[in-house]
Amino acid sequence: MNDTQFVQSSITIHKGESITLVSTTFTPHIIANGTWDNGQAKAAKESGAPEVKSVQINGNSSGSIGPFTTAGTFKLYCTIHSGMNLTVIVQ
Repeated sequence: MNDTQFVQSSITIHKGESITLVSTTFTPHIIANGTWDNGQAKAAKESGAPEVKSVQINGNSSGSIGPFTTAGTFKLYCTIHSGMNLTVIVQ
């Protein structure tokens, strides 16, 4: 992650894997299930997705999310940076 975006907007993993989000800046991030849509934060609970509630990743740190135990496409977002979305595709 940089100051206001995920370096990749999507990632593909295998069922049973987790993801590790790494911040390379001192900007704090709070990650949750959901997405930004036209400037509006939209929290969401997705069937099969691990529940992500306010995972804090502060400057120069990392955080793990998962495991993702169900195949599908899931959305994560930073609750404080408009437009900062991540799609996790689980195969």
